Amino acid sequence: MTRETVGKKGGLYCYLITPFDAQGDVDHAVLERYTDEIITGGADGVTCIASTTEGVYLTQAERFAVVKTVCDTTAGRVPVNVAIGDISTRQVMNWAENAQKAGASTMMLEMQTHLPDIRFTDVVQHYHDIAVNVDVPIRLYNIPRTTRYDMTPQMIAELAAVDGIDSVKDATGDPHRVRDIRALTGDRFALYTGLHFVARESYRYGAIGWEAAYHPLFTKDMVALHRLLRAGDPAGAALYKKMEPLFVFFRHYGVPQCIRAMSAWSDLNLGQPRPPLPRLTDLQSEQLKSLMKQSGYI
Repeated sequence: MTRETVGKKGGLYCYLITPFDAQGDVDHAVLERYTDEIITGGADGVTCIASTTEGVYLTQAERFAVVKTVCDTTAGRVPVNVAIGDISTRQVMNWAENAQKAGASTMMLEMQTHLPDIRFTDVVQHYHDIAVNVDVPIRLYNIPRTTRYDMTPQMIAELAAVDGIDSVKDATGDPHRVRDIRALTGDRFALYTGLHFVARESYRYGAIGWEAAYHPLFTKDMVALHRLLRAGDPAGAALYKKMEPLFVFFRHYGVPQCIRAMSAWSDLNLGQPRPPLPRLTDLQSEQLKSLMKQSGYI
């Protein structure tokens, strides 16, 4: 796949939760198995070390090792999208260079901020400087809840001038953003939704991809739901209704915490969150377990 076509294909990308062992270290054996099961289950791509995959909680050495494990395990079967976001352009280039060497198919870049002085001209320069120094496409990622920087549809339309960006992932929680980006940019970008609870509306407004964390316990339904929603098949509404209580639970109690908790009821345990990210309380865990049973996932 060329620079111009990787992200443009759309599809279902699984955010691979980074597995931790009992000592809190990255468990690469579990990561290999997790990656393989997600791919054989029908995912169109995998994503690592991004927001929900807890990349910010990893050391540099751990990040590099996770990217290598995922790329090696994937072995070209599906695209690997590697998150490269950080505060400075210099640090982003460090992540980007490593991802490219490891075999990343695409790179996902959000606009992280620390001080409130970043101007939009600085944002454009930031994306331009990364794009001209890498050979794979960039997926622009808008997740203002964590970055404290909102890439509005108008801003994204202006960033269309950066040739290296081929897709946009919206994680604002507002599906109308997909509609507005499509209206302002036409077919310039492939649009991905990033949150479970707005997936149905996002596809209706023009998304052709979905990038979200999930566990092999419910891979079959995630793959089926993506395909039905992308095709505009009415059967997608019934499947979404079945899964919606789970998606709402994710929204309120945290996706990585929920995926990790449910993994304990499987033979692919992803471990506990790395502190200070909290684990689910006993009550929340029991509520999640009840939802999983009701849906037939455990």
